[in-house]
Amino acid sequence: MDFKQIEAFINVAKFKSFSKAATSCFLSQPAISSHIASLEKDLNVQLFDRTSKEVLLTPAGESFLKYALDILNTRDKAIYNIVNFNETINGKLKLAASTTPCNTIVPSLIKKFYKSYPEVSFDVIEQSSGEIIEDIIKFDCEIGLVGELVNDEKIKSYKLIEDDLVIISSPALNIADSVYIEDILNYKFILREEGSATRKTFEYALRKEGFDPSEIDVHFEVNNLDTLFQFVKSGLGISVVSKHVLRDYISLGLIKESKIENLFLKRYIYLITSSKRTLTPTAKAFFNLCKDHFDLK
Repeated sequence: MDFKQIEAFINVAKFKSFSKAATSCFLSQPAISSHIASLEKDLNVQLFDRTSKEVLLTPAGESFLKYALDILNTRDKAIYNIVNFNETINGKLKLAASTTPCNTIVPSLIKKFYKSYPEVSFDVIEQSSGEIIEDIIKFDCEIGLVGELVNDEKIKSYKLIEDDLVIISSPALNIADSVYIEDILNYKFILREEGSATRKTFEYALRKEGFDPSEIDVHFEVNNLDTLFQFVKSGLGISVVSKHVLRDYISLGLIKESKIENLFLKRYIYLITSSKRTLTPTAKAFFNLCKDHFDLK
């Protein structure tokens, strides 16, 4: 059974004539007759009663007609939707972001995107960079924002912004504005969970300078930035975070920022997508916004 056979059947049923159906379809009458014969053979049923004056549907033909119309309507809707698919930007976009981008650049990006596409809603998930990478690979998410470069052929990475990590502490601890790692080894540390890009960047920097990360007294592990700030503010320990997320706490004098002189704590925020997946129009539109905003190459 194919669409040409179904179209021929519907037109014969409509005009009650093979010749009129042929004219309507711009086909010869033998072609129409061949389509109907093939369809009846495929269905193993007679669809029309032929008389000298007109062609009438059999009871089986009457029953099949409504399905035939549904089949063509479904085909036409499918074609219309596919033709317009790349121009349709709506629905919900799932966006996964690690802590730093989620608390810095994501709100402004969504605000800008929303001005152009107010019909789009967002499902913003804050996760560790490791979890986001897994979700992108598994096709559970289309776009992720992470704090580390991903070396995996399944992932495409695009550099967005530069990010510096700094030490934060309670002002009551009187830690200097500029310190060396040796100066703070005796403090209790409050760090993000393992898998966090911030923590991995810090530990990598320690190893690169000959320090063992196990020398750090990680007294508290947290998976939430606000909780981390509250712990630091209370004087429970010190931490390492992105400089971009400090503004409100610094301006209120609740937290002090210090730079570690002998550690290179610079990194980048990346946008990542799957190299194996074609983005939906909505995800593609968000990607293009990021591309223009950050001048992605």
